[in-house]
Amino acid sequence: MFTQFLGTAATVYGALAALKTLLQTRQMLARRSSREVSAAFLASSTGGYAIWLTYGLSTGSLPLIVVDTVGLLCGGLTLAVALSLRGSLIRPATWSGGNTTSISQHATGGTHVRPSPAP
Repeated sequence: MFTQFLGTAATVYGALAALKTLLQTRQMLARRSSREVSAAFLASSTGGYAIWLTYGLSTGSLPLIVVDTVGLLCGGLTLAVALSLRGSLIRPATWSGGNTTSISQHATGGTHVRPSPAP
C-alpha cells in the first residue's frame, strides 16, 4: 500500500516538475527572446527524458512512461521555442543573443567589429 502511494506521489511530482519548463517557454514568448536560456542545457535535459522514456517503455514502467513523456514533450517544446526565437539554425550568427558581435563590411572595403550592447 505504501509503495503504491509512493509511486503515485513520485509520478505526480515528476510530471509537475517536467511541466515547469513551460514556465520558461511562457517567459521566452512574452519577452520574444531566448538569450537568457541555455539551448545546450535544454537539449541535454530533453535528451535525458528521451533516454528514460525509452527505458520506461522497455520495462513497461507506467510511472517512468508518464513522467518522461510529459518531460520530453515539454522540454522539446521549450527547446523548439528557444531555437526559433534565435533565428536561423544554419547561421548562428543571426541569433539574437546577449554577448554577440556584429561584423559588417564598410563601403571602403574595411571590416568593422561592433560588440552588441549588454542586456
